Amino acid sequence: MNVIDYDTRRVVYEDAINKLGDRNQITKAIEEMSELTKELCKYLEGAQDDKDKIYLEIADVTIMMEQLRIIFECNDDVCECMDFQIERLAKRLYTKI
Repeated sequence: MNVIDYDTRRVVYEDAINKLGDRNQITKAIEEMSELTKELCKYLEGAQDDKDKIYLEIADVTIMMEQLRIIFECNDDVCECMDFQIERLAKRLYTKI
């Protein structure tokens, strides 16, 4: 459950983008995705008792993805793509081959 509502988060995201710039935030998104990748690899290698780092990196990536949606002005397009991908996944899961 979020304590900070989406409207408040969006203001902070927009302020970060305006202050730090699109290019910096895109670079930061790449860095955060890399850090999540690293933690997931460590998890698969046996560091399964350190999930807090994974949670933190998922949060960081989610924050950056929300900023990318603002930067590229693509929220509706991303939602449509998500619907398509979820429907495709559901068909794979629930359709007998």
